[in-house]
Amino acid sequence: MREQEEIINERFQHVGISSKLDSRNRVTLGQVLMMLRMPDDRKIDEFEILLGAEGDILLRPRTSIPTRELWIHQNPNAMKTLRKGLKDAAEGRVTRVKNLNKFTDEL
Repeated sequence: MREQEEIINERFQHVGISSKLDSRNRVTLGQVLMMLRMPDDRKIDEFEILLGAEGDILLRPRTSIPTRELWIHQNPNAMKTLRKGLKDAAEGRVTRVKNLNKFTDEL
């Protein structure tokens, strides 16, 4: 849990009212989660829970990054290069390689 206070300045949209708390004081969010769409269809792994001064509860969806992919998020130059390559590919700026082994050896 965070020790320091975080000021949240976001607008909230009403998406419904949950059923009452169950016998174990749980709230189900199944219907709400079905409406929630993360960009790029990322999987939601967990929620960060924030509590407001007036009792509001904010659940912020989070997605884990596999350890083997973490390096690219920690390397701004690699991320920039990756994003440029993806943009180039999306815009059709690609080159077909006839001999992949030769191409990789020349890199």
